[in-house]
Amino acid sequence: PELQVLISGASDGKIDVSDMKANSKYTGGFSLLDRNIVRFWSVVASLTPKQQADLLRFVTSCERPPPLGFSSMNPPFTIQRVGIMRDGDKLPSASTCFNTLKLPTYSSEKVLKERLIYAIESKSGFELT
Repeated sequence: PELQVLISGASDGKIDVSDMKANSKYTGGFSLLDRNIVRFWSVVASLTPKQQADLLRFVTSCERPPPLGFSSMNPPFTIQRVGIMRDGDKLPSASTCFNTLKLPTYSSEKVLKERLIYAIESKSGFELT
């Protein structure tokens, strides 16, 4: 723990969601104005600090935000579109080496929140894709 504080800085458990959002990248057809991205950021803002840290760990393998802010994250936090036909088709997954969240296009914010929380709390989002 002491070494991690020296390397990553102290964490009060809070993630600056606006900094994270401002420095995120979108791929696969997503853009900042896409309804799924708007829903995603609404969900992230509504999460508890513990859930936000779990989300960051799920995507980056580290629960702490970068000490110098998300603008210093390399590669940047990225959200990749995953098209689905039905809400039950896929859970969110991640490519931690690339700081990429693979986010299915769920039908509502409620479903997105339920599936995202399930995925981050199960800690099983890594897949070889």
